[in-house]
Parts: sequence; structure tokens; C-alpha cells
Amino acid sequence: MENQDGSNSRPICRRRTVLRATGLGAAVPIFGDVATAKESASEPPNGRHEANTARPPIIHSHFGYSGTSDDEIPNRLEPDETVELHVDEDKIDDSNLPALTVEFGAFHFDPVGLHVEPGAIVEFVFDTPEHTATAYHPGQERQQRVPDGVPAFSSTVNEHHGFWLYRFEKEGVYDLFCAPHEWGGMGMRIVVGDDPGGVVRAPGRPPLPMTAALLGTGLDGDIGHPDLEPQNIIDNGPISGQDLGIDLEVTITAPSPT
Repeated sequence: MENQDGSNSRPICRRRTVLRATGLGAAVPIFGDVATAKESASEPPNGRHEANTARPPIIHSHFGYSGTSDDEIPNRLEPDETVELHVDEDKIDDSNLPALTVEFGAFHFDPVGLHVEPGAIVEFVFDTPEHTATAYHPGQERQQRVPDGVPAFSSTVNEHHGFWLYRFEKEGVYDLFCAPHEWGGMGMRIVVGDDPGGVVRAPGRPPLPMTAALLGTGLDGDIGHPDLEPQNIIDNGPISGQDLGIDLEVTITAPSPT
């Protein structure tokens, strides 16, 4: 978003070109929704202001509400909490391309553990591009890690400094991942309400290994890092990934161009 003097209030983060070169940052096809107020096709009766006949902006239960760095958040959708999506280039070693070594935390949500009240709006800020905030859900062919009845919601793959809003209506535990970077450990847990219940609610494909170190596999009662146990997030959240002390890395090799 821009200040009145035209300057950008958010820091500009340099985009990592190696991800494009290796194809690791490729976006997945996620449908997004930008809800905007629509003007009435007819003239307002009795001289009423046009805003009285406009459709108010909404947060869609599947697609949320997306915006770019140039868009303002409507007053009625003012967020209660903010989560940032980052890339830490110091944790990415590209000195041996086409091999790429990524430490845990290179791709991360900040915070990774968050407690909110039912009905809270959370703003996801894309401090670096090519991320999503996506629910673990059978609709995404994953374990159900959201409360029963919650749809398979996901953000768009938003631009640099764009934002995405979602309203967490139902009490429970919500595990989220970044679709392009789940392999690199990019996941988080949001606990809604003070009596959230269990973490995993149905069988299905668990998180990839790096993200499972954070959120657990859901197999044999594995719920992930102890600091992300729901009651701990309620008592002590928000939780930063830097405080978890997870020491993992993954090395992958992309094919060289021919």
C-alpha cells in the first residue's frame, strides 16, 4: 500500500532468481476471488448516494478477499491479525546448481502459530511473491486439518506486497501450507477459539516431510512440534518459527537445460 507521499510502506524484498531458474517456485493453479463493490446500474432514487446501492465487499468462504499492493482494505474488512509470507535467502544455498540446498525456515509464515477468536479476519501479506495460504483439506487431496464443514479454502498466488483476507468463523484448529513451497517446510497453524479440539480429523495425504517437522504427519497421534500444540498456542502465541529450533535441510536437483 502507498503512503500519501507516494512511497511504499512495506519493504521491497529482492526476488530470488534461482527459484525461477530451477522451477521450484512454479505456481499451482489456485482460483482466487477479488470481491469488489459493484455500482448500481440505475440512477439512485431520491438523490441517495451511490454507496447506498452498492454491493458491499465480502470475504468468500472458499476464495477469501485478495488485493494488490495498490489496493486498500475496505474499512468493514479491517483485519484483526496479520501473517506475513517470506523467503529467507540466507537459508538457501545455490552455490552448487543445479543442486539447491534449503534449510528449514527458508520459506515461512510469520508467525507459524496464531490464536484468534471465532469470526476474526486474518490478513496474509505477501512480502515475497509466489506463495499461497492453503487449507489442508480433502478438497485439496490432503488430510482434513480444518474443522468439519469448513471448505477447501485457498488464497490466490498473489503478487509482491499483495494481500489476502480470510475470516476464520468456526472454532477449531486450522493447518495451512504454501502450495508452491510445502516441500521447503512452509506451513502454519491457526487456533480459533479456546476449545479447538483435535488437530487431524480424517485420513489422507499428510504434509511433506519438511512441513511435517512443523505440523506433524497426523499418523499415530503425531501433531507436530510441541510448541505448536493448540493449547500452547492459546497460552503463549503467536509463535515464531525462529523460536522452534528445527534443524533440517533438503537438497534437490533440477534438470539442467539441454
